[in-house]
Amino acid sequence: MMQIMPRLKLALIIPFSVLLVACSEEKTSYPVYQVELKDFEVTVPAFGELESEQAELITAPGRQPMTIAWLAEENSFVKKGDIVARFDPDKLIQDSRDQELEMLLLAQDIAKSQAQQKQQLSDIDAEQHLVGEEFIFTDKFAIDDVRLYSKLEIIDTMQNRDFLTAKDTFLEWKEGSIDRQTKSAIDVLNIRQSGHKNKYDQHQAALNQLNVVAPYDGLLVYEKNWRGEKASIGQTVFPGATLAKLPNLNKLQAKLYVLANEAINLEEGQTVDVTLDALPEQSIAGTITKVSGFPRSIERRSPIKYYELTANIETTPNLTLQPGKKLSATIMVQPMEKQLVVPIQAIHHKEGENFVYLMSNGSFSKKVVKTGEKNLYFVVIEEGLAQGDTISLSIPENVS
Repeated sequence: MMQIMPRLKLALIIPFSVLLVACSEEKTSYPVYQVELKDFEVTVPAFGELESEQAELITAPGRQPMTIAWLAEENSFVKKGDIVARFDPDKLIQDSRDQELEMLLLAQDIAKSQAQQKQQLSDIDAEQHLVGEEFIFTDKFAIDDVRLYSKLEIIDTMQNRDFLTAKDTFLEWKEGSIDRQTKSAIDVLNIRQSGHKNKYDQHQAALNQLNVVAPYDGLLVYEKNWRGEKASIGQTVFPGATLAKLPNLNKLQAKLYVLANEAINLEEGQTVDVTLDALPEQSIAGTITKVSGFPRSIERRSPIKYYELTANIETTPNLTLQPGKKLSATIMVQPMEKQLVVPIQAIHHKEGENFVYLMSNGSFSKKVVKTGEKNLYFVVIEEGLAQGDTISLSIPENVS
């Protein structure tokens, strides 16, 4: 009896398994999909925020990095001349003092070089005066009478004069050499001093530009940098970096971000449906005007990359829009139409061919297909399948 039961179970299971794959209308042991014409469209989700098409930029002044000490409240209305940002003066003051000290030390080095030159020239002048006295003495007591002195004594006297001449020539060369060396050293010191003076002047100019003011009346909106961060207190910014902007509220547009993996055939001119997060029940129509050429990260240290897009939006008088408002959007890449489609996971790839597992008479076989457009879920079948065919959504065993 114990040996009969397993056989009985196996006899019951096998017919049941056959039934599972025998007909597309019954359940199978593999998930299947019946090919049919469906409404098909290609849409791409996006998110972003409103921004102004035209805006007056407010940039960091000076010629060196500075630290923000205070910022006006974002999205507040400011008037022309109002202070919108203030920088910390402490580092600039310390840097100015450091440069001033360097200039004083270099001035001392210049004075020291000049004093050394003066002393050296004084020593040379004394030696030249002594040589002149020796010339007078030599000429006065010159020995040139062979009747009174020997030839050796006369030659010795002549050698003394030649030595004095050579020494006088050397002293003149040494005097010129000291002048040239000292001038070169002082020129180098002057150049270094001029460099420190320029830096000192830059620090002083920056101290006079600690307050950043609004160029005219408008709504204050802080600008994000390349890391997606807005200006904040304690942040160090470089000269010319954009801190904020005063947007033109009459000309707004949507800045959109699309995941790189979901960016399918994005082009300028495509329509977009925009919904503000604050007004989810109201939709705004728009048109894509710009698509970035490559994806990039929008958050610091994040490996996720996005394509950046810009879209014009249609505003209505009864809708108040403001830059910085968060939004979500749907980009229409291909309008809806009836197409023969299958789920993306049903398509398999091998050796440059696309194929599916087609069910026929209770078994599966590979069927090469030609695919067309796709969205995030379905792909269009151009050749290889017909309406009513049943395909597997996974890889079946015992493929014929």
